[in-house]
Amino acid sequence: MRGFVMGDGLGGETHGYDVSTGYTYGFCREMAPGWLDFAARVSGKAVPIARDGRRLRFLELGCGQGQGLCLLAAANPHIDFVGVDFMPEHVAHARKVAQAAALTNLRMEQADFVALAEAWPDHFGAFDYVALHGVYSWVIPQVREALVTCLAHATVPGSLVYIGYNGQPGWVASGPFRHFAQLIKQTSELSGLATIDHTADLFGRLQSAGAATFKLLPGLAASVNAMKTRNRGYLVHEYLHDSWQAMWHSEVAQDLARADLSFTGTATLVEALLPELLPPPLRDTILAQSDPRLRADVQDFVINQAYRRDLFVRGEAVGGDVAETRVALLAAPGARETLNVRTTFGEMALQPPAHAPISAALSGGSRSVRELAAAQNRPVGETVKLLLMLMHAGTLFPLAANGTDSEGAHRLNAVIARGAAEGMPYDHLAAPVIGAALPVTGTDLLLLDCWLLSGEHGDVDSLAEGLLQRLDRLGRKPAEDPDREAKKCAGIFLGQRLAEWRRLGAIG
Repeated sequence: MRGFVMGDGLGGETHGYDVSTGYTYGFCREMAPGWLDFAARVSGKAVPIARDGRRLRFLELGCGQGQGLCLLAAANPHIDFVGVDFMPEHVAHARKVAQAAALTNLRMEQADFVALAEAWPDHFGAFDYVALHGVYSWVIPQVREALVTCLAHATVPGSLVYIGYNGQPGWVASGPFRHFAQLIKQTSELSGLATIDHTADLFGRLQSAGAATFKLLPGLAASVNAMKTRNRGYLVHEYLHDSWQAMWHSEVAQDLARADLSFTGTATLVEALLPELLPPPLRDTILAQSDPRLRADVQDFVINQAYRRDLFVRGEAVGGDVAETRVALLAAPGARETLNVRTTFGEMALQPPAHAPISAALSGGSRSVRELAAAQNRPVGETVKLLLMLMHAGTLFPLAANGTDSEGAHRLNAVIARGAAEGMPYDHLAAPVIGAALPVTGTDLLLLDCWLLSGEHGDVDSLAEGLLQRLDRLGRKPAEDPDREAKKCAGIFLGQRLAEWRRLGAIG
């Protein structure tokens, strides 16, 4: 395996990938093994099972800062994780976090996909899960070809492969922005971040002046406006790579077929309900396409798909039973509250009679899909459809196979809280009960740091004081009445957050 230092002026090969700034520290819930297992079972596929004392193995190709992989490793101590990235600062960050949290089931490797394809390391071996999130449609064709070869090396019959990529035709409206960002990058000496800022400013002025293209592409204005709230490092990695290319599903499926991988379903769980939930004329037109790849592309055209989370399997792997999956409650909507589920194909309103019985049934602990169906006197198939919507909305989560060991998660979450107090933009905590991570705010993490350092005995006043001290060190503070706001946040933390996190194994 050949590692290399990127962007150091010494001729390191970047394959057209912009390495001028690091990537974000986020988490992708769809990569959680329990989530992938549920998606596979919905499609009738068997899931990886540890047999004869062998531990399950998970590989992420292009893991960025590795924060998501650290969260998964802490939340799934029964699985061994390997992360690969070619930016040394990404690998260094992940190793630092993993070492601080004593995560013994995570290994990080700095490597080039092209080199890996040419000589797959013996110590890598094969994996039960392989994930590529935000990689495949951002690299040059040579690297995409290498990734397919890596997948052939990394998988065996029964392996699940998750691949998240920019889809078509939802990125059509953003094409002009990317073109000008690339041109400004090529014709100036601006950094990646400055290029994004300059391009956004240019498009703001063009929009204000009434440029005709904004009328021809209504989605362009919304896309440009949305960038104002996005992480700028994310935008560099989204738009400034030389070979950024939104892809149709049929193109990706054809590529991965060379690795003996076949499409089995989507990890965007609510889209498993398509085309059934579309208006009949559109639904019938989609179903009339006999070829599955054409059918998928037509469906994406109908919903203006912008990002796909595809699940592939090596071999047949039939026989998954979704009814035995256990489900946990994350955050129950109000018993009389309408739950709005936003999807790529519109917004659905779930009324209390639909979601409240599910939340009530899960309030005392996890239940299997079969148990939930029986409790409501519904067929399993109808219950699954409802669960898909509730999972997409963030109300429920499919349980991990083994969520009893929480020590690693507690250590990692303490590291995350301390990092947030030092200015790191972390936004998730490991939750071993679900084998995934929980979204949290920066304020939550600062309060968690206060609470942990107090020996888990802090009260509202002491936590509020600690919060204000940390905010001051970071150059931040509530805009109005800091003392009152800090005490309010501390009260919510003690009265709600701790109980929620403890129930899901995030804290002891």
